This record gives sequence, structure tokens and C-alpha cells, in this order.
Amino acid sequence: MKELNRRFALTNFKSKREFYRDSIFKNRIISIDLSGEFRKELRELSSLGSRNSVNLNQIAKEVNSTGAIYKDDIESIKKALQGELLFLSGFREKVSDYIINEVIG
Repeated sequence: MKELNRRFALTNFKSKREFYRDSIFKNRIISIDLSGEFRKELRELSSLGSRNSVNLNQIAKEVNSTGAIYKDDIESIKKALQGELLFLSGFREKVSDYIINEVIG
């Protein structure tokens, strides 16, 4: 992301969105090799999202039936979502670096 921000600063684009679109469309198609590390991380991200959804649904079902939510449940949700967000942030950084280094050049 630092490299993208540096490159954006060197342009006359008014928004990063315009800059990203222009960078992508100049290259027409972005192809990411999903056979290695990216595939493994996408599976992990999917698994995290699925587990968090199941846990959240179980808690919601309990809250709907009892009318109460426990502090431990709230903390559990927070930790799970923070873990997912941390993983997603790292993955986004890797994809951004890949696009900068392999696609935009």
C-alpha cells in the first residue's frame, strides 16, 4: 500500500479510486496466480468467515430465544472479527504488492 500511495502522490488524479481504475484498465486484465500461496490464503479466509458466521448465528439464536447476551459472547465475537480483519488486511496487502510488482510494474 505504501508503494501505491507513493505512486498516487506522483499523479494528477483527484482520487485514489480514479488512480486505481486507470492503473487497472491500462493493463486491461489483472491475472493473479491462484495455484500457490493465494489459494491457500483464500481458503483460510473463507474458512475464517464461515466459522465466524456459524458462531455469530449460534449466538444470535441464543439471544433471540433468551433475550440476553453474555459479555463472554460479545468478547468472543470481537476476537473472531478482529482475527478475520487482521488476516484480511494482510491478504489485501499481499494482493496490492502483487498488483504493483507484477501487473503495474
